[in-house]
Amino acid sequence: MGHTFKALSLAVVGAALFTLGSVTTVGAATNQAVLTVNGTVTNNCDVLTQPATLNMSYNPLDNLATPGTSSFTYDCTSGASVSVTPVSANVVTAPNWEAKASSNTLQYTLWNSTTCTTGQLTNGTSESLSAGSGSSQSYNICATPNLGQQTAPSGTYTDTVTFTFNFGP
Repeated sequence: MGHTFKALSLAVVGAALFTLGSVTTVGAATNQAVLTVNGTVTNNCDVLTQPATLNMSYNPLDNLATPGTSSFTYDCTSGASVSVTPVSANVVTAPNWEAKASSNTLQYTLWNSTTCTTGQLTNGTSESLSAGSGSSQSYNICATPNLGQQTAPSGTYTDTVTFTFNFGP
C-alpha cells in the first residue's frame, strides 16, 4: 500500500500543479481604450469652366435686339444649398444692366436661361439654385439689349458681371 499511496499522492500533486498553471492568476484585470472616429465633409463649390464672352447686338435704326448666350459649369458638395449672386458696377435701375463704350451706355437685361425669357437677374440679388449634386452642373446666361435705344452710337460696349456662389448646409 505504500507504493500505491505514493503514486496516488504524486498523481494528485501533478494534477494540482497542472491546474494552477492553466488558471488565470487571481486578481488579474483588464481595461479598454475606446476610440471614436469622426469624419467631416465640408460644403464647397468650384467653378469648373468660366463663361465664354457673351456677344449680343443692337440695331438702333430698326430698334432690333439680338440676344447673346453663355454658360459656365460648377460643382457643389452633394446636398449643399446653393445660390448665386450676380454683381456689376455698371447698373442703372433694376433690372437693367449697362454695358459701356467710353462715356456711352447700352442698357440690357440679363437672364438665367438660354432664351432670355425666364429667370431675369437683378444686380446683387441672390438666386437659389438646385442643391449640389456632387457632379458638374450648368448655369446658363442670356442677355438682350433693351429696345428703344435708337441714339446709341456705334461701338463695342462692355460690362463685367461677377457671379458669386453662396453655399451651406
